[in-house]
Amino acid sequence: MSPANRPGGRSRRTVSGGGNAYRRGSGLGSGSVGGGPRGSSGGSFGGGGDRGVGGGGLLAVLLALLIGGAGNNGNNKRGCLGRILVLALIVVGAVLLLNMCSGNTSGGFLESLLGDYATTTSDSGLNTVDGTDSGSTGSGNSLSDALGSLLGNYGSTTGQIAPASGSDEVYKPHEPDRTVGSAAREKYTDVAAAESVTVMVYMCGTDLESKSGMATSDLEEMVNATLGDNINVILETGGASNWQNQIVKSNTNQRYRIKQGGLETLNAKVGKRSMVDPDTLADFIQFSAKEYPADRYMLILWDHGGGSLTAFGYDELFPGDSMSLDEINQALKDGGVQFDIIGFDACLMATLETALVTEQYSDYLLASEAVEPGTGWYYTNWLSALSDNPALDSLDLGKQIIDDYVKMSGNSQTTLSMTDLAELNGTVPSAFKAFSSSTSELIAGDGYNSVANARSGSRDFSTSSKINQIDLIHFAENLATPEATALAQTLRDAVKYNRNSTSISHANGLSIYFPYQSMRSVSTAIETYNAIGLDKSYTECIKSFASVTSGGQVASGSSENPLGTLLGDNTGSLLGSLLGGSATSSDVASGSTDTIAQLLDLFLSNRSVVTGDKDSSWVDEDLVRGSIADYQANNAGFANMMITYKGDVPTLVLTEEQWSSVVTLEQNVYVDDGSGYIDLGLDNVADYDEDNDLIMAYDGTWMSLNGQIVAYYLISEDQVDDSYTILGRVPAMLNGTRVNIILEFTNENPYGAVLGAQYDYEATETDTVMKGLVEIVAGDKIDFLCDYYNYDGSFNDAYYLGEQMTATGSWEIGNAPLGDGVNWDMAYRITDIYGGQYWTPTVKNY
Repeated sequence: MSPANRPGGRSRRTVSGGGNAYRRGSGLGSGSVGGGPRGSSGGSFGGGGDRGVGGGGLLAVLLALLIGGAGNNGNNKRGCLGRILVLALIVVGAVLLLNMCSGNTSGGFLESLLGDYATTTSDSGLNTVDGTDSGSTGSGNSLSDALGSLLGNYGSTTGQIAPASGSDEVYKPHEPDRTVGSAAREKYTDVAAAESVTVMVYMCGTDLESKSGMATSDLEEMVNATLGDNINVILETGGASNWQNQIVKSNTNQRYRIKQGGLETLNAKVGKRSMVDPDTLADFIQFSAKEYPADRYMLILWDHGGGSLTAFGYDELFPGDSMSLDEINQALKDGGVQFDIIGFDACLMATLETALVTEQYSDYLLASEAVEPGTGWYYTNWLSALSDNPALDSLDLGKQIIDDYVKMSGNSQTTLSMTDLAELNGTVPSAFKAFSSSTSELIAGDGYNSVANARSGSRDFSTSSKINQIDLIHFAENLATPEATALAQTLRDAVKYNRNSTSISHANGLSIYFPYQSMRSVSTAIETYNAIGLDKSYTECIKSFASVTSGGQVASGSSENPLGTLLGDNTGSLLGSLLGGSATSSDVASGSTDTIAQLLDLFLSNRSVVTGDKDSSWVDEDLVRGSIADYQANNAGFANMMITYKGDVPTLVLTEEQWSSVVTLEQNVYVDDGSGYIDLGLDNVADYDEDNDLIMAYDGTWMSLNGQIVAYYLISEDQVDDSYTILGRVPAMLNGTRVNIILEFTNENPYGAVLGAQYDYEATETDTVMKGLVEIVAGDKIDFLCDYYNYDGSFNDAYYLGEQMTATGSWEIGNAPLGDGVNWDMAYRITDIYGGQYWTPTVKNY
């Protein structure tokens, strides 16, 4: 157990094997598999292994960007399977989190279900979802057995999640909150009087269907429901380059009515239209309501999701776009229907921003804060229940959907919530405004650290630094100002039913965009908020926080390119390069007035280089100036860190003030193979001595799978009371396809378990997020991957690491020795409350 005020880490055990941390073959030409030297999961070397040699931060803004303007990094190319698009402007302190949502069906279910598909028409004119006998209503296989291996939904944390006791009700079925606040508006739908219902399913199949048949699986669930004449389930399909059945076509949008046992074609040639065009959605809503009028309406949007800023959808046939919240607002407005429930069977859409938009058109929002597992919603039971009783209470219907979702998702991290939008309308806006204004005052005063600590300790659902989406209730409760506490309670009252799997905590039902690790989307947030009419006090709040954070990163000399410490000069340092080669981050720390003035002028004339945002007009110059001055006055940074030897044991001695600003601590190891450096990744392991100082001695072992050394990158840490969950990833090729193998460490499995593989998301044109994981089965061929750097610190290429492995179906996870005669460098990367990153001095064995 780690001492107080110190980052902890996973449990380790030493296993046999190892000695195989070497490059194989030629470079893959695919770009970085770890995120590059400036990404969260990319590596960079720490510097200086000699006693007394300083390490620490150099600014990570490249001189070439400042002199020559923004340009592309030619080393970061998109691979054939869709690497994450590496942006030219990397933000100081940016952390590229794992893009966590990809999926495929495993085993023989879809192959046996769809491999011999013939479109058959029954006497009733229905296209039956059946591969063998037109009289059957399905494949007869258990969906849970067939798709149970599809895992997913990994939230991320920018720091260790603050432990909380609280009720465990959220982890098991319970009664919905049926209270209604006095300020709630009247419901649009009189559910109790409903005798008919129309459910509109807007299914943008995308690569979820073309690669994995996930839409087809959900269609099977729908046709297996018991449906009467009092329910109309109307479907529009599109957005996929290929459908894994012989009914739905990819060259045109189509409309169907779901009937028990099959699909009734309504319009086989709607036309090839973008499913992320709001006009397409509006037309579908209008059609469904006109042709199938009912007492009660539901709308389900099925596809990828991207949260507050990217919102909904990715259309394979019209790439490079998504349906933003203001466009969703326009589609719902033009659709002209007031819904009982609007649901998103998509990732990351349970946001306050989504709720405020959909409130104008619906009584309830049903969505997930996090990445959904590949199975998504389970449709059979709730459609049958709704058909049996069209007046089924909305909360009971939502509970059925949510409970089935959690149950059918198996071991996945899952969360799904139902928010009363009528109550939210009457109670949240005023509380949210008060919270935003008081938080802005904290930031502008001397309370930035309180806000930053609350933010870093809050449940983060970001799958990359593009998103910055956190649980709003958890954030407000961590901040604990009177206004924040009041907002948290108001939001809890509006969220009527929320379920989490036991492996996820602090998912309370509604999230929000709050920039921290990356500032590159602040202008997009401002534009979105203006378009949807979000209260301007929150816009001012995030602008203030982002401004102070940017100033702190600059002033502290944060480094994501520690070449100077490794190479013994100021290579890669903004200060060293622009201020004559002699200035370092210690000049800032020592209070050099001239340096501070030059640094401020440099930042203000090159805002986008530091923030990563193409439009950085939002930067508040006074807050930046104050942030730099505050750093100068208080200097709790990490300039000139030194290794201190206690006997023969190297240690890193920091003050308690410095430790209090540490958010994460990750071990970074490189192997020197005689031509350059193999990056083995970033692992949250740490040991402390009796003085609570960090032990820098390294035993020469690293993460291995079945004896093979692998590159490993921390994704997240999560703790509730004494229980914890740590997730990490291993970049690899699985049967020739680029994946990340996901590892999980818990109290029950302290040495880890392999959960499955996550495909690299091909839809890099948008920030929407894919669902699910795929199981690794015996016989699968695995080639592990690593990043490789030249001796000057520049990225060379990605390579195979060690020999190809054939999966056996069982795994041994542990630290294996790098081997005798292997030269290695080890350092720790520190991330502070500003999001700044620093490498300690290195230790090495050569």
